[in-house]
Amino acid sequence: MRAVRRGALRCCMGASVLAAAMARELSAQEARSVRITPENVRFTNYLNDLSGPPALIGAVGGGLLRGVRQHDGADGLAGGIASKAAQHAVQVSVSHGLAAVMHRSTDYQPCQCRGFGPRVAHALLETFTDRRADGSRALSVPRMAGAYAGSFARLAWEPDRGVGDAAAGATLSLGFSALFNIARELTGVGR
Repeated sequence: MRAVRRGALRCCMGASVLAAAMARELSAQEARSVRITPENVRFTNYLNDLSGPPALIGAVGGGLLRGVRQHDGADGLAGGIASKAAQHAVQVSVSHGLAAVMHRSTDYQPCQCRGFGPRVAHALLETFTDRRADGSRALSVPRMAGAYAGSFARLAWEPDRGVGDAAAGATLSLGFSALFNIARELTGVGR
């Protein structure tokens, strides 16, 4: 019975990832023919964060890492990728949903400053804060809630994980986001 549930869960997660990728492609096609407005920019950003290259790299990389650590073979690799993809879908959905409700921006805004120190400081600021509708900064409750929701969601389909593992995973996720933002800022990628 447990194997059947896991197989069904993997199938649903794979279908979700495929649907997100298809929605992203449809969004890209519509963007060529639809005028971009503030209302649909938020949805386009959501689709990009859900199924863009960083999301796919994260799911495959996380699945590979899990497969190497646990020596699960091809089934374990597929399960690891599906698990990371589902975790990411929860994380992005919670982050973007809360940001919309709280009227917060989910966009990374590159620094116009110069120098190593100011750019690293800006990258860290962008990781843990976001902008309100009036342009002021606030602690990024949507980003943090998304990280923890995604990590804790994995408890539903990975019974061998504990609450401590989920909390540590969410905290590590925020740390990796900070490192990614520092790399983005110092290399100029995404400007």
